[in-house]
Amino acid sequence: MKSYLKKIIPSILFALLIQTPGFSQQKGNEQMNQMLDYSRPGNNHALLNQLVGTWNFQDAKLSFVKGTLVRKPIYDGRFYSVEITGGKLPLPIANGKMKEDNYKSMQIEGYDNTRMKFYTTSINNHIGSDIQMQIGDYDATKKEFTYDWDSELIKGQPKKNRRVVKILDSSHYVELYYEEQANQYIKVRELDYSKSGE
Repeated sequence: MKSYLKKIIPSILFALLIQTPGFSQQKGNEQMNQMLDYSRPGNNHALLNQLVGTWNFQDAKLSFVKGTLVRKPIYDGRFYSVEITGGKLPLPIANGKMKEDNYKSMQIEGYDNTRMKFYTTSINNHIGSDIQMQIGDYDATKKEFTYDWDSELIKGQPKKNRRVVKILDSSHYVELYYEEQANQYIKVRELDYSKSGE
């Protein structure tokens, strides 16, 4: 009996200890510190910072597809806001009508420290009522971000998409768009970006 009590008493004391307010508060503080540390911008956020600024873009084949992109850090570099303005084109609006206006898109970029992935959310005023959620990785050797996402712009016709952002130098990068067709990714657009002097 005594040997049994010697074995069980430490377990009972530990169970009582972890239920005490001081222990719970200490555990809560540790969790809060972990959450704060995982929230901080780090080296991967700095990779996105390379693309901060005002950029002029031009489609590699279609001369009329061009415009400007402005990327800014927000929340001390934890995220990046992106605003894109393109040329005029017919835009779908309410009641089955069309309206001519400039193409516009808004994006939020960031890096999720816990999932270890880059993220871009994207909306625009032209095609699609969805909010794109692009998830990606960075290849340091190629200096490329690669993002993948699914879309369904026509009901019942889902598509897999890929976007590759290749950094050429501090003033130039290329953005390549792909769609999956017959189980392989086909390039559907190439945009060349040059940093503005502004």
